[in-house]
Amino acid sequence: MRFSLAHILEWATETSTRGALINHVHDRAPVGQRSQAGPQPFSTVTMSSRADGWPPMLPGGLFVAVRGAVRDGHVFVADAFGNGAIAALVDHIPTHLENDVAAGTVQVIRLVHDQPDAQSLRGRVVGAPVGAYGQGGMGADRLASHPKTLVLVDPTVGTMATLQQLGGWWRRRWGRPVVAIAGSVGKTTTKDLVAAILSRQYRTLGTAGNLNNELGLPITLLGLHGDHDIAAVEIGISARGEMEAFAAIAAPDVAIVTRIEAEHLEFLRDIETVAHEEGTIIAALTASGTAVLNADDPRVLAMAHRTTARVVTYGTVARDDLRTHTFSTDVRSLGVDGVEFRLWHDGHSELVQLPLAGRHFVSNALAAAAAGFAVGCSWTTVLSGLQDKPTAPRVRVIRPSSGMLVIDDSYNASPASCFAALDLLADSPGTRVAVLGDMLELGDFATEAHATVGAYVPSRADVLIAVGDASRVIADSATAGGMPSPHVFWVPRAADAFDAFETWQRATRAVGRFTVLVKGSRGMRMELASQNFAATDVSGHQTDDQSIETATSGNQFNDPVGDPPV
Repeated sequence: MRFSLAHILEWATETSTRGALINHVHDRAPVGQRSQAGPQPFSTVTMSSRADGWPPMLPGGLFVAVRGAVRDGHVFVADAFGNGAIAALVDHIPTHLENDVAAGTVQVIRLVHDQPDAQSLRGRVVGAPVGAYGQGGMGADRLASHPKTLVLVDPTVGTMATLQQLGGWWRRRWGRPVVAIAGSVGKTTTKDLVAAILSRQYRTLGTAGNLNNELGLPITLLGLHGDHDIAAVEIGISARGEMEAFAAIAAPDVAIVTRIEAEHLEFLRDIETVAHEEGTIIAALTASGTAVLNADDPRVLAMAHRTTARVVTYGTVARDDLRTHTFSTDVRSLGVDGVEFRLWHDGHSELVQLPLAGRHFVSNALAAAAAGFAVGCSWTTVLSGLQDKPTAPRVRVIRPSSGMLVIDDSYNASPASCFAALDLLADSPGTRVAVLGDMLELGDFATEAHATVGAYVPSRADVLIAVGDASRVIADSATAGGMPSPHVFWVPRAADAFDAFETWQRATRAVGRFTVLVKGSRGMRMELASQNFAATDVSGHQTDDQSIETATSGNQFNDPVGDPPV
């Protein structure tokens, strides 16, 4: 059972008061393009028309034409068909495809409201007498005779809302357990660890990369099929009301909240609002569900009062006052090689070597372990999942030369994640260089947040290169905190960071080993700084001797269709 065009019509039938209606199609597609089988399952569902987009368009895919603030995906429907799409979700027939529709080489199925104010939908093919799909009219085998289909939705509903409705419907139709991961920080790493644990005992679907928003969540859920036993999905929010909608789509059986920090304060206003909105996923659990809460964070632990579900907790200290608590002791940093700790659950403990660089990842591992135990995973399964080296960790460790080590943590940034990254830098060898970019979407908290990070730098880095307008505050705060001004630099762009390093190196005649941390919000493109440091040795010469020990999934929303999601 994999999602297909026939399922879109089945969904339309179930949500309509009149049933899904579809025309008897006069099949005018060229004979060589006809398929005699029923509708094939979609190989992918994506808002990218490109084979190198994210998710990539594949032969047999469904393209979702999203209207962004700058770009309209409807412009790229023909490109999507050219790259193998067999259907596209649209809210109007693109002008450049009108001739194909008239010639019958592109089929159009219209999903329209029964009444102007009705919420139900019915399916109808444009341009011929109406018959009932699945009710003596056109069957699924006829749908496949058209290699290209436009699924036309009411523009007042839109493609994004339709995609979300389809994702929620498909998840409920699939009907098996979903583990959802929410919180301000650590979601992707926690999701990856949860999926690693679950996949050793169950057939598991995990969110690819960070497909965690209003588009990524339903796209992930539409990837569920009959071979899956369980799913681990990541949910990110940036505005009030989103979590309520996303929780309804995902309908989780288990929900993890990692931590509450300042995030998207331009839209969420303050940290108390963040806590309330993130906690909505816990409130959405049924009495048969399980909430997995971080006991180290009082705001997260307080969410236990918002649910009738079973509550299990995790944290970095033992808690005799909590009934089901997974915790750690004996944490020891292994530098860029990872971190070691003792994992405790239900009176038993095991030593874990987590192959993720940074003590802060212990909390993510505890969350994943607690969720694994909650759904019946064995100790062997949990330990195996935690200790296996991930294929796409969030932090890259790059050794371009014998004297240079680059810690590329450019994926994103918040105050809490900057503190954790600086702690890792403090444990690293040689001269420690912090390249820190702006933390975006912090609203009125931005100045205070950057000042707090700057004050944290002096005892953990020997050189600071601040990048971006807001990061001037980081530089000023570090200097005020005692960092010598000749070791503090400010540059406007990430691409300028290596030049600042070379300026410092020439002035100080510094030699030996260097560890460089690169950190900042996605919008700052800090990966450009990482690339420059990774491509040049400590003497300033280009080198081909680049060893990347780990890789990162990154934010791969690089399609030409909609605006990149936050």
